[in-house]
Amino acid sequence: MDKADFLEAIESDSAALLSAAESVPLETPIASCDGWLMRELVAHQTFAWGLATSNVLAGGDKTLPARPKPPGDDDQILEWSNGVRTAMLTALSGADPDAPAWSFVPPYQTAGFWQRRMMSETMIHRWDAQSAAGSIDPLPAERAADAIDEYTEVILGHSGSRSERVYPSQSLHLHCTDTAGEWTMVGDDGPNVNVTREHAKGDAAVRGQAEGVLLWIWGRPGEVEVFGDADVAAAWRTLAP
Repeated sequence: MDKADFLEAIESDSAALLSAAESVPLETPIASCDGWLMRELVAHQTFAWGLATSNVLAGGDKTLPARPKPPGDDDQILEWSNGVRTAMLTALSGADPDAPAWSFVPPYQTAGFWQRRMMSETMIHRWDAQSAAGSIDPLPAERAADAIDEYTEVILGHSGSRSERVYPSQSLHLHCTDTAGEWTMVGDDGPNVNVTREHAKGDAAVRGQAEGVLLWIWGRPGEVEVFGDADVAAAWRTLAP
C-alpha cells in the first residue's frame, strides 16, 4: 500500500467512526475498549489525529501536544472531533511520505509513518465504534493485512504505552487465508522480539482471514483458528496495545 491507499482508508474510516458515534448516545459502552464509553473513544481517536497532524507539520521537531479536552457539551464533541479530523487529512495529504516527522518509534521518523499509523489506528477504532453502534462494515483484506504487518513490524516492539514488555520465547505464527500475509514472531522472555515474514511452524499458530487475524492480535473478537499451544497464543495476544 502507498500514500494514496492510506489516505483513502483514513478518510473513509474516520468518517464511518464519527457516523457510528453520532448514531448512539455518547455514553454507550465500548465493550472492546476496556470499559470506555463512546465519548472516550472519540476523544482518544481525536488525540491521535491531532498528534499525527502536529508531528507531520513540525517537519522533524518533536511535538507532544497536550491531550485535548473535549467540549463539555456533548452536542459539540463530534463537531470538535471532525475539525481535528479535517486538519489531519489536510496535513497527511500534503506531506511527502519521506519528509521528516518525529514519531514514538525511533526507526521510523517520517510523515509516511503517520500516514500508515493513522490508517491502522483509525480502522481499528472505526470497528470499535461500529461494534458499539450495532452495525460493522468489513475490514478490507489488503488494509487489514497491512495493519497486521504494521503491528508486527512497528508497534509490537515499540509501543510507547507498553515500555516493559516481556516477549514469550515460544513462537507464534500468523497466517492470512484470504490475502498474502504470514508472520512468525519469537521473543527471549525479555525485552527483545524477532519477527520474520515467512511460512513457518510455530509453537502456536493463528489462521484466518486478514480481518479476523488483525482483530485477534489487537485483542478484539476475531474469527480465527488457533493451533498448537493455546497458552502461547494467549500470551502473545496479551501484548496488544
